[in-house]
Amino acid sequence: MALRIKLSTELARYFFHHLRAEFTKPQELLAQVGYDGRTSGEVNREIYSRLLNEFPGVESLREPEYNLIREWARRNRFAFDYDAYVFDRYNRLFIERLIALRDNSAASNARFIEATLDNFRQFDYTQSGFSISFLIRVENNMREMMREVMMAIPDIDYKEGWSVIFEQSKDYQETVNEVFEKRLQHARDESDRLLHNILPAKIATELKKENKVAPVHVDAATVLFTDFKGFTQLAEQMPPEKLIADLDECFSAFDQICAEHGLEKIKTIGDSFMCAGGIPDSNHTHVYDVALAALKMRDAIAALKKQRAERGEPYWDVRIGFHTGPVVAGVIGRNKFSYDIWGDTVNTASRMESSGEPGRINISATSHALLHWLFQCRQRGAVAAKNKGMIDMYFLEDLKPRFGTIDEPTAEFTRIYEKLRRGAQIRSA
Repeated sequence: MALRIKLSTELARYFFHHLRAEFTKPQELLAQVGYDGRTSGEVNREIYSRLLNEFPGVESLREPEYNLIREWARRNRFAFDYDAYVFDRYNRLFIERLIALRDNSAASNARFIEATLDNFRQFDYTQSGFSISFLIRVENNMREMMREVMMAIPDIDYKEGWSVIFEQSKDYQETVNEVFEKRLQHARDESDRLLHNILPAKIATELKKENKVAPVHVDAATVLFTDFKGFTQLAEQMPPEKLIADLDECFSAFDQICAEHGLEKIKTIGDSFMCAGGIPDSNHTHVYDVALAALKMRDAIAALKKQRAERGEPYWDVRIGFHTGPVVAGVIGRNKFSYDIWGDTVNTASRMESSGEPGRINISATSHALLHWLFQCRQRGAVAAKNKGMIDMYFLEDLKPRFGTIDEPTAEFTRIYEKLRRGAQIRSA
């Protein structure tokens, strides 16, 4: 205990004269308001009073040969000059360090750790040059300076003194490491969240593991496109903020519907929305999932249009189209990744949308053949599609009455769907 008192008192002598120097700095520095609403001057005066109380007589000790914190800043090559900066945040930490060094009690050590954590909560971790290695170097320099101060104390066990300094410094660095580990994990979690917003979870995992994603041929998927009829005309009349807000409202609703039915959103292009069922993981229900989602998308836009009409505001209609067939799926891009699908199925699905009608869902004969026993459809006959010639098309209208509604399907529909999901071959009900 005597060694700790000697060492902490000697360091307090250095700290006292650093605090005196703090009060001579320009008034505009001392008037800076910190994270807790107090000025730098107020914080330093409180620390000064506490130092005098914890280490009685420190003010009467002779002035040290140099300013400890000034020399510490010089050795660390801080970007700022000692006289142009107030160290109130570090001073909060250092006073707790001195007391913990002297007492070595559970309470004083806990206060030192909490002061360390509190200090790091205020850091801007994005600033240039900021890193864990920088902080470790800063602490190593302080530890070395504390050792130098100790070596000038007569009649002290230098080996034991170094052990005391080292153990406290080790605890400090472990706390710093823990802070950075938590921030690193948070950054990883945020990176994963953003990556999963761009790519399917399975694809994101492969990309992180392999640094690339192999293209995959999918034997059967259902691709859906939407487009807003009247969007261009309304866009010319609407403020940009209102236009973006309305688009976000629609696409957010579509995103939620896709999530409910296990569909993968591919992309938006202007006012067009593209998604697909059966990718990246193949399944037996993709065409039914897309059909249910398409009906909900249609109804969602119809509900929004009705709300706008009641307020006397214009609104757009939606055209929806989808087609079922093989696709190739993969990731393109190096700096900005994009999960996409290609093939004639995609082109045909796009033609289903563009050849449709506002407020309706236009589907191909291929999709109709898979759906007609569960869903109400109306035959359109052969319709001309750009670059595709005449294609048989149908309007998807709803579930068949015996199966309820898309919001409240019957127990019979649910049983059939579960059988389909497990791969049962059912084509009539």
